[in-house]
Amino acid sequence: MNIIKIEKSTAGIKLSLYESNLTLIESNSFADIYTTNFFMQTLARKYNIKKVLFVVHDKNKNSVEMTVAEEENAFFIK
Repeated sequence: MNIIKIEKSTAGIKLSLYESNLTLIESNSFADIYTTNFFMQTLARKYNIKKVLFVVHDKNKNSVEMTVAEEENAFFIK
């Protein structure tokens, strides 16, 4: 299972994709959620990801959410 770490802040959104052994595969920054969600859809196809653990850290709200997604159509954040 791959891991996608999302860091949301007033400066933007930072996405990091890791393998199950926590090796960093790819990292990118985005200005908005829409672009981030589109990019995650391309990651699923590019790396043939079937299951992912999302870790979303909202720095503005000081909160962390974790979700498991098992199909490409579920690869998005709010």
